[in-house]
Amino acid sequence: MESLRDIRQNIKAIRSTQQIMQTMKMISNARIRKAQEAMDNARPFAKKMLEMVADLKQEVLALPQETQDRESWASRLFVNKTGDENKIALVVITGDKGLCGSFNAVLLRAALAFLKENQGKEISVFCIGKKGKDFISRLRHKNIRIVYESVGIFPKVEYVHAELLGEAILKEYFEKNLSSVTLLYNDFKSMGSQRLAQTKILPFAVDTEIKTADEHEFLFEPGIKEIFKILVPRLIKANMFRVLLESQAANLAATMNAMDAASKNAGEIADALGVKLNKVRQTGITNEILDIVNGAEALNG
Repeated sequence: MESLRDIRQNIKAIRSTQQIMQTMKMISNARIRKAQEAMDNARPFAKKMLEMVADLKQEVLALPQETQDRESWASRLFVNKTGDENKIALVVITGDKGLCGSFNAVLLRAALAFLKENQGKEISVFCIGKKGKDFISRLRHKNIRIVYESVGIFPKVEYVHAELLGEAILKEYFEKNLSSVTLLYNDFKSMGSQRLAQTKILPFAVDTEIKTADEHEFLFEPGIKEIFKILVPRLIKANMFRVLLESQAANLAATMNAMDAASKNAGEIADALGVKLNKVRQTGITNEILDIVNGAEALNG
């Protein structure tokens, strides 16, 4: 049976751990409000940028191809007929730390399933977050290579992080003649819910309505192709910024929920040990009383 000293030490250690968990919960709760505000502010701009590119889709695809055998720069962004089917890219956005429930585990399982599904292809991986970087690095597969990594940016994501990521994605997409770029991240739905999102970001999958003749009669200066080349990088970067903010908010919410649950569990364990402590102490007192009584009876014997 454990001694009273051992039980008291266990209770002290658990209470100390509970305080750490409560502190982490309070920190996440304070940060998530700013993260939600930034996320909500980024959503309308990213959505409007996507709508603008979607409006230009028909005009852009109507432009002549560069050559008969070579697809135009704009067409590759929407159709990508000439992309190498054996070359793809994966963007994985995880957290930098643990203690956030299943936040990272869900993403890593989805990333592993994607890599297995495309194991015969050359896969360029963009790792955002230390957990994802460490996981991909341990795979050591000849067809999988990390072309971009960014760690330690959460929970202070800035637009410059999205700008660097967007530029790296576009550069790899065109220089390596990739057929597609897939994004994996946790989408923020609510404080208690984060949803795994897997979406193809290149080529663009945008729906456009058939326009009337009047709607087509616009003059573009300096030209539709030039405008499109300006909009595309901004669209990629704006959406990457939105996704990073979504993932950041989801990570903070997951951490807050995990620390809340862990703190409650620690409290329950400490309470159970307190009951055990009282029982052991009561048993000790009872045994001492019995020893005294038995000793007295033996003396009176």
